[in-house]
Amino acid sequence: MKLKGFIDPARLPAPLHTVGAKRFVACGGAGLFFALVYVLVAPNWYSSTLTVVPATPSRGPGLGAQLAGSLGAELPIDLGNNADVERIAAVLESTSVTDAVIEKFNLRDRYRDRFIEHARKDLWSHCSTRIDRRAKLVALTCEDKDPKFVKSMLEFFGEYGNQVFRRVSTTSASEEVRFLDHRVADMRNEADVSARRLRDFEERYKIVDLESQSKAVVSAMASLRSQEISKELQLSYLNSFSARDESTAVQLRQQLSVMNAKFKALEQPSAGDSSVNARTAIVNGKDTTDLFPPALTVPNLRFELEQLLRDRKIRESGLLLLMQRLEMAKVNEARDTSAFQILDAPPLPTYRSRPKRTTVVVIGLAAGLLLGAIWVFGPGHLRSLLHALSRAY
Repeated sequence: MKLKGFIDPARLPAPLHTVGAKRFVACGGAGLFFALVYVLVAPNWYSSTLTVVPATPSRGPGLGAQLAGSLGAELPIDLGNNADVERIAAVLESTSVTDAVIEKFNLRDRYRDRFIEHARKDLWSHCSTRIDRRAKLVALTCEDKDPKFVKSMLEFFGEYGNQVFRRVSTTSASEEVRFLDHRVADMRNEADVSARRLRDFEERYKIVDLESQSKAVVSAMASLRSQEISKELQLSYLNSFSARDESTAVQLRQQLSVMNAKFKALEQPSAGDSSVNARTAIVNGKDTTDLFPPALTVPNLRFELEQLLRDRKIRESGLLLLMQRLEMAKVNEARDTSAFQILDAPPLPTYRSRPKRTTVVVIGLAAGLLLGAIWVFGPGHLRSLLHALSRAY
């Protein structure tokens, strides 16, 4: 079976040609008319764009940057900024930021929405985000009938979005500052406790300079020992030719007894007093009370004193290191304050973004001509198709 053409223009009467042309022109004119009416009646919409980039910390190149430099720039190594732009776009589109914008500019009344969910949909029907991963930036574009309103709304988007991004993106520097604040306070208390322990120990044992005091005790003991030896020689000499109860011999024995007692007092504490206080020494012929420790107690005092000094130095060194690290962490925290930076602030639009009048007119004319063609040739094609189908079956 061979199907012929649906319609043969030669078989149409002349009036049908005229009617088809009129219909075609009428539909084209109608489409053009409605397009012009829409262009004249439709309100002007103005759009503006906010462009932001992730904040770049002023730190040295990390491992990713070093690998990128060593392996070549052609390798697709992600240094982390692409994740930042994804997070920035997610924050700008988040419910918290959206609701803040709706509340700030009373968009439910502006869009005539009863529910907040409808206001969110209407807002994002007029706003959109675009991520440029190659340039690592995020562009937020919004439109409104009022150019000043859309500019103010985008500015608020940038300010509040930055606050939310900074809140949810808690940096390691902020965590470190909080930890170091508590650790510095604890270390300062420990350093104060160790300093008080050292002070109490020195006050209790009358320690001003243990090395000098021990040297003075040893010198005093050496002086007493030399005097005692001299007296013993004199006593031995007297005993060789005089009686034992002779006055000079008795006096020498008394002096030796006093010197021996003083020597023992300088050497070690008495049996009834284990402390190193209440000791009396003779230095350069003068009595000194509670100032010089007994010689045999010096090693123990030195051991305890060195422990206390070492403990205080450790606490002070640790406190100093923590305070330096705390200052560095505060600098890092201040440096990372800005979550993202505004590359292009939203400008005040002066030219409408829509409706595009030329495009609307062209589309309206094309749609009218298309409808006219369907109106003219559609019925003939349909009849020819039905006739062909009836002959085939």
